Amino acid sequence: MSIAVGSSIQVSLCILPILVLVGWAIGQPMIMFFDTFETITLIISVLLVNFAIGDGRTHYLEGFILMMAYVMIALVCWFYDPVS
Repeated sequence: MSIAVGSSIQVSLCILPILVLVGWAIGQPMIMFFDTFETITLIISVLLVNFAIGDGRTHYLEGFILMMAYVMIALVCWFYDPVS
């Protein structure tokens, strides 16, 4: 389990800076500044995953709960209008 979690962390820490550089290259302004909504969403998703894999085993219902949480996050992000 530590291999899967460690790999996910390494990929995310590598992909985010690369996406910022790609954004600069294509002229799309991308910064690593997250507003309150994005920060809270990240914290909630990290806590959900921590509770799901904390005991070292899982079953289909925990996976379903995670999938539904991510669907809800995606829907909220789709309709979220950040105030700039």
